[in-house]
Amino acid sequence: MSRAATIGSVVTRSRLSDLEIVLVDLGASRALLESEEASTLRLSASDRLRVDRLSGDPARQSLWRAARVATRIVLERAIGPRVRGADFEIASGGRPSLSEGFPHFNVSHTADVALIAVCRSSLVGVDIESHRALSISPERRRRIVAAAARFTGDEANPDNDVDVLVAWVRLEAVAKARGAGIGVLLTEQGVIGSAGEKREKSAKSSPAVTDLDVGTSYVGAVAADALPEKIAVRRFPKHTDELAEFLSEFST
Repeated sequence: MSRAATIGSVVTRSRLSDLEIVLVDLGASRALLESEEASTLRLSASDRLRVDRLSGDPARQSLWRAARVATRIVLERAIGPRVRGADFEIASGGRPSLSEGFPHFNVSHTADVALIAVCRSSLVGVDIESHRALSISPERRRRIVAAAARFTGDEANPDNDVDVLVAWVRLEAVAKARGAGIGVLLTEQGVIGSAGEKREKSAKSSPAVTDLDVGTSYVGAVAADALPEKIAVRRFPKHTDELAEFLSEFST
């Protein structure tokens, strides 16, 4: 299966500055993230409340907090310190966003990594999954791969776990970029619902989607109205001096 696909097999060029993708190793960067939050408060009151509500699951709590601090820092790099402490608007499906006039962003995490996208021009969706063995039925595998193929034109092997995971992250990214939940897209494309029911690609304008280089242990994808032909995935800093340089690149 091709690892560089777009809906309708067309990539619309956009300004490189419109889109930034950052991969965060939450384990390697956690000490830096905690130190940075202690010295410069970036989390909002609602963020801290969410952290407190996860106290019953310390591992999840720690990862969620680290991912949210990293997200705040990536947003600060894009739009400056005015984002510190700002409350996110939460859509009905749980998607966080900033108020109108600010860049769009999206976050996905799996295991101890997070993938963060910031886009100035349109809604953006990202998804990342760990390589792993899948325990799902042959029929569900076939439906997932077929749904992704309606958008990308790729011929994938539903018996191959990596192919199925790649198809899945593409669908997740598309759903997020459309501003709808994954359940809506899966129902629309026949992944869930009546067996054998034929579904056509949505008449709604679909974003472009492409795979991302997120290392050998993961698969990832991004979707937006327009994507550059090449997308570099930046690694989040692990040390204080690297973070200072990362933030110094801020420009409006």
